[in-house]
Amino acid sequence: MRPVSRIILLSIVVVVLLAAIYPAYHYYLYFESHVSTDDAYVDGSVSLVSSRIPGTVSRLYVMENWGVKAGDLLLTLDPRDYEVRVSQAQAQLERAKQSVDELYAQLQAAEAGVTLAGSQLRETQLDYNRAKALRAQNVVSTQFYDQATTALRVAAADQALAQHQLQQARAALGGDIVDHTRYDRPIVQQAEAVLEAAKLDISYTQVRSPITGIITRKNVHVGNRIQPGEPLMAIVPVDRLYVTANFKETQLTDVRVGQPAEIRADIYPDFVYRGHIDSISVGTGAAFALLPPENATGNWVKVVQRVPVKVVLNEKPPPDKLLRMGLSVEVTVDITDKRGPLLSSTLQQMYEEHQTIPWATPENLPDQAQRPGSNSGIGQPVVRP
Repeated sequence: MRPVSRIILLSIVVVVLLAAIYPAYHYYLYFESHVSTDDAYVDGSVSLVSSRIPGTVSRLYVMENWGVKAGDLLLTLDPRDYEVRVSQAQAQLERAKQSVDELYAQLQAAEAGVTLAGSQLRETQLDYNRAKALRAQNVVSTQFYDQATTALRVAAADQALAQHQLQQARAALGGDIVDHTRYDRPIVQQAEAVLEAAKLDISYTQVRSPITGIITRKNVHVGNRIQPGEPLMAIVPVDRLYVTANFKETQLTDVRVGQPAEIRADIYPDFVYRGHIDSISVGTGAAFALLPPENATGNWVKVVQRVPVKVVLNEKPPPDKLLRMGLSVEVTVDITDKRGPLLSSTLQQMYEEHQTIPWATPENLPDQAQRPGSNSGIGQPVVRP
């Protein structure tokens, strides 16, 4: 080879090496400041719908993969049995009020009996005093005196009996009849509680959606006889999904809560979702498995463990890039900022600081929170500790 050709070839090699140094240096910096895993998937809190009461399904308002909002009617049970119970409870309440009226009438009768017994006792006492004075003067016979004495004792006993009946009538009304309204009595309260329970049961014949999401795993049809707690369908909150990334334990040395993350879903390979680490599991996946490892048995082989890391999105995905539960994703975390905590949650921090999550609603608390216009897990701000 000619010297000129060698010089040209050497120059080309030097130029190529110099051109490769810059991207190689940046790749090295990126490799040192990022950790990634493809052992990740889209996760979420699935809501199982069941009935609180037994019954027969009379109408069904949703089908598989239908979208519903919180409070939407899903199905209704035949309410006739529970309507009869409401009527029975209403009748029992009216009967209880009638019983209270009867008790008040008995109380008035007992009070009148006490008044009558007192009058009779006073009259008998006067007769006895006269008979005693006349007997001392030997004007009347001993028999007449004894009859007056017996009549006095009978009148005293009648008054005691009337007082006892008055106490019994007051006790039947609860003792205190001054500081209560007429029907503020245990017998009426019990009947009202039965009526309220019957009304609750009839309200439970309408099964409504607890959250906003998509219907799936529907296994109920019109005419089915269902029991309380039986799973009827599941609702997946598609706007409240998050990512569970299983990082190797050797990758978590510098991973902290609040660090930014990039998420790439296999279904949308050219789109990048922005998120952040919400929390890091306190145990490895194997530690909570159905059959945890028994490393003390003697035959032990060291295996690198994986730790679940919860990653939430910073904003709601675009309509044409919605995620679904179980989708495979790849998560890359920027570990440059190492000031965040290890065992904490950004959602918990917000809750503890404000005692409530400003944009939380009953349907997304306490699973995850989210700003208005989106559901929990999506639209959370990146909270840096």
